[in-house]
Amino acid sequence: MECVKVDLVTVTYKNRDGRTVEVEVDPDDSSILDLSHKKISSIDLESVVAIPGLTKLDLSRNTFTHPLDLSPLSSCKTLESLDLFKNQFDQVDLTPLKGCKSLTELNLGANNLSEIDLSPLKGHTNLRRIRLFNNQLSDVDITPLAKCTGLEYLEIESNALTEIDLSPLAGCSALKQLNLMYNQLTNIDLSPLSSCLGLHFLYLHHNKLQDIDLSPLASCTKLRILRLAGNQLSEVDLKPLNTCRALRRVGLAMNRIEEIDLSPLVKATELSFLDIAGNRLKEVDLTPLSGCTSLSELYLHSDHPTDNEFGSLDLTPLFGCPDLEDLTVSDSTRLVADSKYSKGKGIPYALEELADEGRIHWE
Repeated sequence: MECVKVDLVTVTYKNRDGRTVEVEVDPDDSSILDLSHKKISSIDLESVVAIPGLTKLDLSRNTFTHPLDLSPLSSCKTLESLDLFKNQFDQVDLTPLKGCKSLTELNLGANNLSEIDLSPLKGHTNLRRIRLFNNQLSDVDITPLAKCTGLEYLEIESNALTEIDLSPLAGCSALKQLNLMYNQLTNIDLSPLSSCLGLHFLYLHHNKLQDIDLSPLASCTKLRILRLAGNQLSEVDLKPLNTCRALRRVGLAMNRIEEIDLSPLVKATELSFLDIAGNRLKEVDLTPLSGCTSLSELYLHSDHPTDNEFGSLDLTPLFGCPDLEDLTVSDSTRLVADSKYSKGKGIPYALEELADEGRIHWE
């Protein structure tokens, strides 16, 4: 049988030393082109799109000296993933991606972008993940994402956002993760998230939020992680979380919370992490946690300049948390517990340590 010779495709780029590099690609061998970590300063994308059936293009971790012209990608109808992570782009024109309807993931993280126009992504129903983290964005209009019905992950953390309108996400019912941590948000309306019934992860920690209404999360019954630490919240009503029985981690540390009702967590049997340290609490009823049988980490005090000042704490409910390994409390807090547990077996490790140290007063 005569062997058919496959025509190789030659991809050309220049590295930061000014040397031209040619890479031969066998189009029958792979539809993925990985050119990450190649010290690329410029690349001929015309040579890239010559690869028939290209589905993934990875240009991450390079050293481009000029904005990358994506125009050649307009003809790449099969492109599913474009990775431009950690370059030095201060601008990217996404217009050529308008016709790339197969696109599922776009990574623009860790660049120097101060603005981004997402309108070319309008109607990209296959788009599942957008990564814009660690840039210099002070404003992002996500309106074009309103009809991206397949969107599951939106990551805009570590930017300079002072506000963001989440209304377009009401049409993104498949959304699983929204990450807005480490921005400068002073307020946020979560109402659009009530339509995101599959939401698993919501990261809002380390912003400047002074108040927050969690009511929209009542319909997000699959929510697993909620992080609100490092804001300026003086109060937070957890009642909407009563229906979120899949919760695993709740972070409320380093706020200004003066009182808190943990009863909405009573049915969160999968809750493994709860952090309320670094607030202004004088008392807290731990009774609701007795049913949180998966709880392994509970932080009530830390080394923050401003912290909770509990005169005493009744730890009795925590004996219902067999996996509890880490528990932080102030040395000045008087710890009490029901004496019926004083000689019991199978005491949670964190409580056993406190008992051995003579910290617990049995009553």
